[in-house]
Amino acid sequence: MGVLFLAIAVAGFGPSFLLPLLDGNFEFPFAVFVHAGIMFGWLGLFIAQAVLASVGPRRLHKHFGTASLILFLMIMASGVTLSIANFLEDLPQPIEARLDSIFFLQLWTFVLVPLFFWLGYRERRRSPEKHMRYMLLLTFFLIEAAASRITFLPGMADDETFIYAQYIYLDAILIPLFVYDWKQLGRISPATFTGCGILFFYQCTAMAMWGNEQWLKVADTLDNWLSVHWPI
Repeated sequence: MGVLFLAIAVAGFGPSFLLPLLDGNFEFPFAVFVHAGIMFGWLGLFIAQAVLASVGPRRLHKHFGTASLILFLMIMASGVTLSIANFLEDLPQPIEARLDSIFFLQLWTFVLVPLFFWLGYRERRRSPEKHMRYMLLLTFFLIEAAASRITFLPGMADDETFIYAQYIYLDAILIPLFVYDWKQLGRISPATFTGCGILFFYQCTAMAMWGNEQWLKVADTLDNWLSVHWPI
């Protein structure tokens, strides 16, 4: 799953970020480089932790787990900063409305990332089974931004169908988790049920609010307030 998540990140950010870098184009804001380094660092850590949990050494796995707290704090700081910076950009319609809808999804990051990290970290000793699944679902949530950029898939390039198509493709990625649970445990793990339930609630909310006129009005008010109070 970790390798699959990495492949999605490369496919999503390849055309707009990775390929230009390979062509020698480094004209991106410094914050973008920092955020990219942190997010790809998390994917690398997730893969390394899966390997260490399987083949050891387990002590190194525990040390990396403790160090992940620092990376988690960096994800939060970078995510908040970059999300608000993009939200405050003055762009023409309908791009502005799309970014406002995207910002609603990003606001959930400030809730779900800490929640999944706390659930996973809490279970690290008393239930490795649950710990592993919460960390997987946290990483799954973090690749949504990359998945949303894979626009060659049917329905992904159309504003009207994008949000529905995105979650169909993303949720299909979780099928192996349920298969793994059934094969390894003979049942679906409570962590899988809980974590996927949280994600399903988020996705339903996101689909309901995508392009919602009431949210766009709230976003305009929030934009005006942040433009005055947010340090730029």
